[in-house]
Amino acid sequence: MQLIIDTDTAGDDVFSLLIGLRSPGVNLRAITIVAGNVSFAQEVENALYTVEMAGRSGQVPVHPGCDRPLLREWVGAEYVHGEDGMGDARFPKARQRPEPEHAVDALIRHVLAAPGEVTIVAQGPLTNLALAARKEPRFVSAVKHLYVMGGTNNGIGNVTPAAEYNFYVDPEAARIVLQAGFPLTLVDWDLTLRQGVLGDEDLSRIDRLGTPLSRFFGQVNRKALEFCRRSGLEGSTHPDALTCAIAVDERVITRSRCCFVDVETQGELTRGYCSVDWLGTSGRDPNVRVVEEVDRERFLAILIAALKD
Repeated sequence: MQLIIDTDTAGDDVFSLLIGLRSPGVNLRAITIVAGNVSFAQEVENALYTVEMAGRSGQVPVHPGCDRPLLREWVGAEYVHGEDGMGDARFPKARQRPEPEHAVDALIRHVLAAPGEVTIVAQGPLTNLALAARKEPRFVSAVKHLYVMGGTNNGIGNVTPAAEYNFYVDPEAARIVLQAGFPLTLVDWDLTLRQGVLGDEDLSRIDRLGTPLSRFFGQVNRKALEFCRRSGLEGSTHPDALTCAIAVDERVITRSRCCFVDVETQGELTRGYCSVDWLGTSGRDPNVRVVEEVDRERFLAILIAALKD
């Protein structure tokens, strides 16, 4: 599998990267960085450090991309992941340094070099993907498949009552990507709340591995776990790791539905709202496969495998 991960590296993004970096049969060609969870420079450093922790230093290029949304002011999520996005662990800088090539250009170059072969996991705001689609008309049809973590299935948001964080930060980019014509699978926040929360037993399984990466997991996850528990959840949320697990093994999906999906960009109260047309009332053809149920144990097994020696 030829894979690129587009990420706003903090918290669970790190664990998704580890799945991409350590899963058998996956060639992670590049990591591209987009403005999102924490300061942009810190996101770049977090990706580089994760590559090093995975034992892949110097093997997977990290490309900084768009350091702000298309039209909006950047909104961070340090209150979830810590100021450094890594549970305030304050890890040192990695030896590997970022590439000079912009993420948008790197995305286009990799995809056009192998049309129909490169899968993309997009687990942050969709700014880089939107610009790649607009800059190079051939890009969209040349992507094998795009897996997006974002939005809700007409559900409750996590940054406003109406919106999930990634779509809220850059709703214009989300709308461009959903309407561009990608073969696209959506892993939304509602699914995460139902099946992407790791509780005490799951976290204990990871802790008992006793590996450098399982300890790394605990350090990075600490602040997010505290935040989730204060929010009333019985564990930490892992939407990005779930998305990457689906991308590397589609057997994780047990139920899905193809629908027309759009994003609200104008609403005063509903910026970033993800509208999923279950009943076809819009009269529009489906443009997205929405994941509705997953094999949770298969997902957890993929994550745990990435954290073993």
